[in-house]
Amino acid sequence: MIETPTHVYVVTHSAVGVGKVGIAGLDSARIDQHRSQGWHLYRAVLLPSREAARQVERSVLRQLKIDGVNARMPADRMPQGGQSETVNLDEVSAADLWGRVVAAAGEVQAQADRSRVVLVLARMDGGRVLAVGTDTPLGASKGSPECAFGEELAEDGWLVYTANMTAAAAEIALRDLRAWAATAGVIDDAALREANWPVPLLRNTYRLRGAVDEEFRQARIAVGVPLHPVPADGSDEDED
Repeated sequence: MIETPTHVYVVTHSAVGVGKVGIAGLDSARIDQHRSQGWHLYRAVLLPSREAARQVERSVLRQLKIDGVNARMPADRMPQGGQSETVNLDEVSAADLWGRVVAAAGEVQAQADRSRVVLVLARMDGGRVLAVGTDTPLGASKGSPECAFGEELAEDGWLVYTANMTAAAAEIALRDLRAWAATAGVIDDAALREANWPVPLLRNTYRLRGAVDEEFRQARIAVGVPLHPVPADGSDEDED
């Protein structure tokens, strides 16, 4: 997978007292779009990949939501889009917002050498399907599956859970899930292959026979590590 360096930025609009966090690629005109609407760049940090930048942005927005800080700029005041990532600077100053970005970036960088186990449950074409994989391959010799688009699957209606862990721990988690699947009446479904499902998912995909919620709960237990949900209502996923 090609990594694209991407900025996480904070911009402010002094006339209305609003700040915003967003992401923008190196060749993107996104920040200039904000400037054309009266915004000013406060600060920006360049991360090694778009995924890392998205993780930082989401972490900041998630924390703001937990703190009860909501979007403040009306959509009709932001023709360039991105109003869902705005905050009232009376509640969260630009310095505070930037501090959150720095803290989140530090955490993401600290986890950069880890892969993510992605556990997915979905109803597709009337079926009940369980797929598990990692954001990055664990190595051809191990034969472990990759699943590099967990967020996209969540947006498409899949129920997605992830956990940060080392490659060794991910291999153990995948092995434990396979062991559970072998004894739980969960079967690999060759029909999915015939339906041209994405190859990375098909390397470790099963059809659930029992009640969906219970089977998925048992699958999560079988993975053996704490899992965290990927929200389906993400922010501006392109550049905002």
